[in-house]
Amino acid sequence: MKKSELTQIIREEIQNALTEGFSNWNVTFNDNGTYDGVKTPKKGHVETVKARNTAEAIRKASKAVGLKGDAWALVNVDVKKK
Repeated sequence: MKKSELTQIIREEIQNALTEGFSNWNVTFNDNGTYDGVKTPKKGHVETVKARNTAEAIRKASKAVGLKGDAWALVNVDVKKK
């Protein structure tokens, strides 16, 4: 086996290990609040994110709409696995 073939196999295995355990999540925002000076999107807005668990899904969706820092923990949302 050539070194380049082995390198390609290793890269594929690393990529598979990194993406394993991720799922798509729908995060629905339930209120029109302001957190750390940033307004949340309209009530009912849905963000779809790829995450390992609900906390990570909320954190990623909050970041996607512009919330900063730990404001993701205060947001009123519903989370469902796709």
